[in-house]
Amino acid sequence: MDGYLTATRSREMTPAQARPHHLRFVLMLVMTMSPFALSGSSYMLEFVRGLGVSYDPPATSGVRDILLDLYSFITDQLREKVRRLQSRYRGLPFFHLITDLWTERHGSGSYDSLVLRCIDPDNSAVAELHLGVAPFTGRHDSATIKAWAQRFLQRYGVRHEDVSSSTSDSGANVKKALTNLWPRWVPCAAHTMHLAVKASLGATGATGAAARRGHGGPSSVRATRGSRGNQATADLLSRGRKIANHFHKSPASVEKLNSVPFPGDDAPRKMVTETPGRWGSTYQSLVRFFTLMPRLIGFWDLDDLTAAQQERQLGRWDWEAARHLIGVLQPAYEAGIAVQSSSATVADAFGLVCRLRRTIQLGVFPCPKAFDKPQAVGHEAIFDFLKADKGRTNVMELDGRLYKHENLSTTTARGSGGLREEAVAVVEILREELDRRFFHTSDDTKNWLSNDAVLAATLLTPGGAAMLSKAASRVGQDDPTGRARSAVMDTASHLALVEPTMPIQEQQLQMERNLCRTTLLGWDSDDADDAQVVTPLEAVERELDCFLATYVSADDAVSFWGSRSSEFPVLHLVALSLLGASGSSAASERDFSVAGLVLRKDRSRLLPEHVEMHCLVRFNTHLLPADLSSIPALSHGARLSTRSDMSAISVDTSAGGGSQGFSSDSGGDSVFDGSDSE
Repeated sequence: MDGYLTATRSREMTPAQARPHHLRFVLMLVMTMSPFALSGSSYMLEFVRGLGVSYDPPATSGVRDILLDLYSFITDQLREKVRRLQSRYRGLPFFHLITDLWTERHGSGSYDSLVLRCIDPDNSAVAELHLGVAPFTGRHDSATIKAWAQRFLQRYGVRHEDVSSSTSDSGANVKKALTNLWPRWVPCAAHTMHLAVKASLGATGATGAAARRGHGGPSSVRATRGSRGNQATADLLSRGRKIANHFHKSPASVEKLNSVPFPGDDAPRKMVTETPGRWGSTYQSLVRFFTLMPRLIGFWDLDDLTAAQQERQLGRWDWEAARHLIGVLQPAYEAGIAVQSSSATVADAFGLVCRLRRTIQLGVFPCPKAFDKPQAVGHEAIFDFLKADKGRTNVMELDGRLYKHENLSTTTARGSGGLREEAVAVVEILREELDRRFFHTSDDTKNWLSNDAVLAATLLTPGGAAMLSKAASRVGQDDPTGRARSAVMDTASHLALVEPTMPIQEQQLQMERNLCRTTLLGWDSDDADDAQVVTPLEAVERELDCFLATYVSADDAVSFWGSRSSEFPVLHLVALSLLGASGSSAASERDFSVAGLVLRKDRSRLLPEHVEMHCLVRFNTHLLPADLSSIPALSHGARLSTRSDMSAISVDTSAGGGSQGFSSDSGGDSVFDGSDSE
């Protein structure tokens, strides 16, 4: 015993003991966007040793191999999930594809994102399968995009007939590729709203002199309204953009701005730079301008300003225009944010479009009043104010602050409850743009009342039939409920090709037993042949009639159908297969946000295949087991095969094309510079 207690022992970890720690280390690198070279950093090694743990992080080549192990495991998990969902839906098309193309900011590489949405019948919840961000080589034409999407889906075992609809922005080539594959294509509502807002804020046909006249009053608005432009608004936004850019590039100006006393709201803040291509950016920039107005006015009153700082001033006329623009842009901003929700159905998106159109058509907007300081700042202060005020004051929340507001109309003269003409021009153009982009009378791809994916999902939403009829009436189009019904039955027709599920079998057997007990025919039957076993398609039609006649409202369509599988044993599965459709491509935009963080300037040597692995792991960490040691380590041959599979996705379909930037040997991978400096 004494010898055992005094014997020296090695505390070095065996490879099997170190494996879970290696996996956790690589996951940490992925989730924190850290460079792989961190594993060999002397500071990292010193930090680990300082903890008193005999663990050495893996070498850079080991990091790549472990990342590939994680990638392979998650890929298998996604394939298994696809197979399970295919079995549950029994032949119905249930996947709804979301995709988009993106070119990296600091290079010339192009990438494509692909997300599959559906309703998981096991828990009646929206499920998003992020298949990752993969390199896209070759021409950005419809044929290449189509071939790329097909190859990517095949990797995960997704069949062509599994896809019910697709969603993307309105890019012509992506749209053509998707509609050639699956006729049911939904244009991204958030992107379309953004384009409508962008058009309402732009200027066309105005001269430079007219733009300069806009600084002093509304004359330029009257001069340019006939051209369907909005030069005065465009000019104001351009000046605001220059002010924001000045503060963005000048830390000294930011320091001076934050030094201006502002009782009740003295926290240091920065300007928000407007990016015209970013959804909601203009509204957010205007709101930050407004909430900083007293501080900006105080800043421009300082004595020690430079000429560049002084020339950026805004006058009282400009501040009033900014307040009114906030009021008319807020409905579109709210709708654009809501439609990007990962749990929103395409029927929810259609409802938001209808609500936005109605709000813009009515033409009365709450606009913030000029102020000295906000009524309340911060979460707790806002609740305290609302509790004490008891609804006596008309207030609105902007940027975490509460302000008084006034309702202004497009039909009332300015000065007596009316909007500035810049804001009126925005409203008028926005009305035209929304109808042209969502309810176009001669282009079905721009008419949501002629979109089968939208119609079917909306019809199967409690109260959706009434909404379809009302929306069509308001835009002067025919009632689309008949077409919506046909779209539902077209999807349901796939049920006739598969064996019924157990609940359907039991229902059919019970119906057969009932027929054995009676010789009576139905009151509207023409012959005895009507007394036959009901097919699944006929059952769907009968259940659809019952649903439309019984349910006119519900809080959530997905939860509604998930809780009524016994009441509608066939239709509920059809409804879930259709409600997975998305009204926004925001899922792909979120993918690209991550990819943009991965592809930083200091990671310019990162190979495309590493970007793909990095993104797939980051999006799907919830598929990893609690015990990471159960993740198998791939053999050298399996790693080569997996890398080859990744490269095959990006093969150019044009003549002489081929994958670019890929390595088939893990030993030859060039990750990026060992330091974080450029």
